[in-house]
Amino acid sequence: MHHPERCTFCGKCLSGCRFVGISPKDAPAEVKRLAAGEAPEWLAKCVTCFACEERCPENAGPFFRLAQRMEESGRYFSPEMTDAMHAHFAVKGEFVPPKVSGRAASLCTIYSFLPPETFSGRLWDGVPLLKGRFFFCHIVYLHMGNLRHTVDEMPRTIERLAATGASEIVFVHEDCWAMICEAKERGIPVPFKPVHLYEHLWEKLNENRDAIRPLNIALAFQRPCAARFAPEKDALLDEIFRMMGVTRVERQFDRENAVCCGENPGGALDPRKVLAGEHRAANIADAKAHGATGMAFLCPVCVSAMGKETAEAGLSPIFIVDLCRMALGEIPAPAANQGPGAP
Repeated sequence: MHHPERCTFCGKCLSGCRFVGISPKDAPAEVKRLAAGEAPEWLAKCVTCFACEERCPENAGPFFRLAQRMEESGRYFSPEMTDAMHAHFAVKGEFVPPKVSGRAASLCTIYSFLPPETFSGRLWDGVPLLKGRFFFCHIVYLHMGNLRHTVDEMPRTIERLAATGASEIVFVHEDCWAMICEAKERGIPVPFKPVHLYEHLWEKLNENRDAIRPLNIALAFQRPCAARFAPEKDALLDEIFRMMGVTRVERQFDRENAVCCGENPGGALDPRKVLAGEHRAANIADAKAHGATGMAFLCPVCVSAMGKETAEAGLSPIFIVDLCRMALGEIPAPAANQGPGAP
């Protein structure tokens, strides 16, 4: 959510962006243009990676001002394309909520990117899985420069999640966690305890600490764009890696300097994501140069966008849940590699 009263026009949201190409000197004036209702031509270069959200020192929500100007101008994604995607993901049929109690997990619609066995074993024993369009988070529209569908659908999705009766809900997809963060910003009631995937994994690994066998591998981490809405969770991921004997290699394209995976919801009609995709090779090369033998992913869509190229470069692409299952001995682990600074 944009908070215009917090904005000091420092320009850090734009001057740190590797895509729009605005200098620190020019950035304050460009932010003022946005505030005045303009939609500058450089908006076409934005890849909607949300990095400006994390860079803003005042937590003013600068991306939401960008998205508003994109939507108003109609020059980012065409309204017809966005509406067509909205129709594709629209809820169809009567919603009959599954009745659960205690903790459940929302898989949104990303379960289709992962094999079913991903959500089996000790990590998920006794945790009902909520999945499908009824639980779709609709954050994808922010990646299309559209606020309307995301904001309109947000309370409806939360109401359907609450209707299941779950007292706690684990959000497997980082976009879904971003939905919860944004709902709280907008004062939308969240009548259950939201649980980040890292929190759930950390708890389950602690419960099964005796079963953990250190993996002793060095991995790069592909930080998803939506992690910009909750960067404080990064410290918990570091702790999870330590518990499993995994070194998160320190490299250029990680943490605040992470780059978008380049997933392209608009296909050939979305040159901005093509631009982000051009950074993919550098991202993968950066991981190898710093001693990683694999790349860990939090977002299944990032795995879809980068997995093939990552594997072709000799790096094992590993979804974070699978990585935890490897440490618990439920599925085979990649060959151990000490790497730089490995445990």
